[in-house]
Amino acid sequence: MKQRENWKLKDVVMMAILGVLFAAVYLAVFDGGLVLSTALAPMGLSAFGFEIIYGVWFMAATIAAYIIRKPGVALITEVLASFVELLMGNSGGATVVLTGVIQGLGCELGFALFRYKRYNLLSMAISGIFAAIFIFCYELYYLQYYLLAPSVLAAQLAVRFISAIVFAGIISKLACDGLARTGVLKNYAVGAKLAAVEIDDEEE
Repeated sequence: MKQRENWKLKDVVMMAILGVLFAAVYLAVFDGGLVLSTALAPMGLSAFGFEIIYGVWFMAATIAAYIIRKPGVALITEVLASFVELLMGNSGGATVVLTGVIQGLGCELGFALFRYKRYNLLSMAISGIFAAIFIFCYELYYLQYYLLAPSVLAAQLAVRFISAIVFAGIISKLACDGLARTGVLKNYAVGAKLAAVEIDDEEE
């Protein structure tokens, strides 16, 4: 196995930190989705309340993968976040962990598509899109979305894709790059990559 794929204690610690942090975020976002759905109900758009912010639920996976840059990180961090969320009192029960597995697999596939060699906005956005597709397929039956009109399903999926790109892609990358520039992530792959770029810029 290549050195870059070896797991270190600092990787486990970072995944644990992100898992706990996003477990709390996910709980808060769930409440936010309820508020949005209620606010959109008078316009007949309550079905889009959660879709607008759905990409937030993929952020633990894409951020962890972008920082650590090793196979399996996206899946494990997303599952960990969902498990901690369950312990924090999510009313969804064990299905919360199942959705974490499904979303984590989708995100993992996005990075695997590039053979774990590309960690940038494109790979993060694609990971979010795959997660959106995976969990949407699950919800077609679990939440009986198949009963909705095809046009509504298409619109929901489109909004979910945009949310995935914005939250799991753009916002996640900007947040990680910002933290890396402060030196907080200097011991992780993202910090080393940023340092290399800055050295090249200075030489030019």
